[in-house]
Amino acid sequence: MAQPTKATFLGNCAFRIDLTDWTIYSDFPYESGYSGYSSYALPEGFNTAKGTALITHAHRDHFDHALFSASKLELIAADQPEADRAAVLAKLEARGIYVYPLPTPHADLPHNSYLVAANGRRLYFTGDTEDPKPLLDTQGIDVAFVTPWLITAINKSGRTIGARTVIMYHHTKDEFAGVDVKAPCTNCRFIIPEQGEVIELFR
Repeated sequence: MAQPTKATFLGNCAFRIDLTDWTIYSDFPYESGYSGYSSYALPEGFNTAKGTALITHAHRDHFDHALFSASKLELIAADQPEADRAAVLAKLEARGIYVYPLPTPHADLPHNSYLVAANGRRLYFTGDTEDPKPLLDTQGIDVAFVTPWLITAINKSGRTIGARTVIMYHHTKDEFAGVDVKAPCTNCRFIIPEQGEVIELFR
């Protein structure tokens, strides 16, 4: 790639992915501290940032509509009108960013996981789904962002994620400190980041 692609862990399922001239946010902005999960302060310049928020579902630890409305971000969400989503997807495709919303089960809400292709790389965001099958059925993933419960289920099943890098998200501070978590992938990089950590995705 022409330049490093960096991801910043903002908390919960929220990452900021800095592409060449666009920013992708996963499940951000969310309600700070909701349900005992991670608190945060909005990043400097967030309300003027150019980018797209990929929202897996409407639980408040994943999406705060009021904070989003104050921003200039575009939105892709599981519960938005289909025509609105198609318009945003088309704008992204014109930038060479391809987002594939994948309907996946979670509680009683519409929920999407997302496969994102950009700059010749493929990123997968599971969101809160309890079903590992869509992730396991997807191969050729460069980076998969996966929740602790899916990682546990996959490790128990004996199967592995077809990704070069797996990054855990939606864990709390120090939740896995001193815990030996088996990598859910083969010959891969496995990262359990701390909030605020910046990760170079491809190396």
